Amino acid sequence: MFDSSFFVAISFLIFVGLVIYMGLPRIIISALDKRSEDIQEELDEARNLREEAQKILAKEKKNLDKAEEESKNLIEKTKQQVGEMTKKAEEILKEDIERKKKIAELKIEQAQTEALKDVKARVANLSFEITKNYLSKNLDKKVSKSILDDSISEIKKNL
Repeated sequence: MFDSSFFVAISFLIFVGLVIYMGLPRIIISALDKRSEDIQEELDEARNLREEAQKILAKEKKNLDKAEEESKNLIEKTKQQVGEMTKKAEEILKEDIERKKKIAELKIEQAQTEALKDVKARVANLSFEITKNYLSKNLDKKVSKSILDDSISEIKKNL
């Protein structure tokens, strides 16, 4: 009746009794509870980090959308300014061409006026010389002098 299995069973019961008496199940349970709490804290922290990351992502998406909108507006504004500057440049170019055209026309007109004055002066001088030569050859000195003086004063009036 007291064979080895009986002693093994008694030893086992004593061992289980000692384990229970020493509080090993309580230590194991508290260790498992601690581990469970740590895991739960890590999960909560991970959840919080995920939510925070989603908030940051949403904020950055908003910032990206805002930056894209600003860049579109800037491009449109730049295109508009380029258009305005092109129009102004064309207007300035047209005005410059017109001004240079008027200056050229004035120079041409001045040259024509100067050429006419020059021709009139040459004609007047030539007429004077021809008249002087004719009268000096064909008239006596007294009559010629009075006619010559009258002609000179008449020419001066006409010029």
